[in-house]
Amino acid sequence: MGSGELAAELSGLDLEKFMREALAEAEAAGEADEFPIGAVVILDGEVIARGRARHNEYRNQIRHAELNALLEGGEKLFTDYKRAILFTTVEPCPMCLGAIVMADIPHIIFAKHDQVVLSKLSLENNPYIRRHIKSYYGGVLEEESTRILAKYRPKELKYLEKGSW
Repeated sequence: MGSGELAAELSGLDLEKFMREALAEAEAAGEADEFPIGAVVILDGEVIARGRARHNEYRNQIRHAELNALLEGGEKLFTDYKRAILFTTVEPCPMCLGAIVMADIPHIIFAKHDQVVLSKLSLENNPYIRRHIKSYYGGVLEEESTRILAKYRPKELKYLEKGSW
């Protein structure tokens, strides 16, 4: 189903169920003429925060889906971060990976691999990042994420897949 490292404590978790929640956020972002990426934060089997790309709405380039979900996490995420899981529809960029690390979220599950950002290399080569992340697992409902990207941003999809315009 996916690739990467999945911590043993997540083995019984319905990854597709929660990725569908993130995909719904991506669809909403696309419908709003934003980059179609969505994210959710899960705690104890429950969605506690949602985010989607909102660059245009806020006129701010750093309003990525993952950051918006982290910001919405509030007190629950602040106090119970050790059990949190972030689901995102595209592999996190370096900025979002850094924010996830700084929020101490130990598990990252994503749908679409991004051949440009290659955040997995940061995880593999940076001991600080590696010590914070227990799961870095991609490919969950990747085809669905690809379809949403193709629907709203086909040019950017090509870039994610090939690294060129």
